Amino acid sequence: MTSPTTGAMTGLGFGAATGPASVQTRVDGLADRLYTAWAQPDPDTRTRLLAGCCADQVSYANPLGAAVGVDALSALIGEFLGPYPGHRPVRVSAVDVHHDRARWEWGLRDSIGQVVLAGLDVATFDQHGLTTISTFFGPPQPLTRTYTYTHGQGGPRG
Repeated sequence: MTSPTTGAMTGLGFGAATGPASVQTRVDGLADRLYTAWAQPDPDTRTRLLAGCCADQVSYANPLGAAVGVDALSALIGEFLGPYPGHRPVRVSAVDVHHDRARWEWGLRDSIGQVVLAGLDVATFDQHGLTTISTFFGPPQPLTRTYTYTHGQGGPRG
């Protein structure tokens, strides 16, 4: 929430004097810690790292599975990365933040650094950390139809 008197972000674990730049810095750190956890092969360490950047009941979904809670997310990460030994997920874009939402691009890199899978994460956050994370694989599919707009006809046709 933005304070009407100061324009500062409030209600996200920041005081009234904290501005959008501090929110940006905090969410950058949450995203980086998330990928540190993803790269951790030890389940106990991974769970501890996730607890440091996610709310206890974080909700996560990707096209192959979903989890609620830090423990369940840690287990899902282990299952997902199991067939990819030596691969490391990394954030490959800046974090784009507004209100309590963020998005960034990621890549799964193999042992020589080539991206073998790419995607987008969309997350929400609060004072406890990341609360929801939606992972998408690859770029969005192109439109299969086109729309034309005719002046004076009141909207799209197609």
